[in-house]
Amino acid sequence: MRDANIMTISMDPAPPTDEAAAAAASPAGRSWRRLAVRVLSPLILAAVAVIVFGLLAITVGPRFLPYQALVVRSGSMAPTIPTGSVVFYHRVAAKNVKVGQVIVFSRPGQPSERVTHRVYKIASSATGRYLVTKGDANGAADDWRVPAVGNGWVASFHLPVVGYVLYDLQSTTARLLLLLVPALLLGAITLYEIWRDRRRGERT
Repeated sequence: MRDANIMTISMDPAPPTDEAAAAAASPAGRSWRRLAVRVLSPLILAAVAVIVFGLLAITVGPRFLPYQALVVRSGSMAPTIPTGSVVFYHRVAAKNVKVGQVIVFSRPGQPSERVTHRVYKIASSATGRYLVTKGDANGAADDWRVPAVGNGWVASFHLPVVGYVLYDLQSTTARLLLLLVPALLLGAITLYEIWRDRRRGERT
């Protein structure tokens, strides 16, 4: 009995198509995109959270908590408190205010204007105790007198530069953009992830 001849056929692999080549090269690209999504999503959320918290801190917080937060829009306290800083103040009795402290007060004769200056001197007159103030960048003391009565606000700390952003974001248009732009970015990232998972499922 003769052994049957077994014919073996070897087939050369077909040259890769463009789609196969793209599939072979795509894992590295996908990994970079996944990394970008994972990095950008938390950064966007963190940036939005910081901005929203800042807006709440200077608009809503002072209505319910014992502090004030104001944006400095002049350079009279530079370089100690640069223009564009957000200054946070705590309440104190006027009798406890000391020379050298930075206070905020309504400018005498112009109650709608808030001024942040340093207490330069404390004196008394026939009408009672008063404060002489001065901006750190000014060469002379202010020509007004701040009555030292009731309670006042003394600066606790300040955040440079932040005030520029928060001041501009207080407009209605800016607030809408603040909500709309991050929402669009996060929506785009979500849609991309859905599309990526669907493509991955089709290939599998």
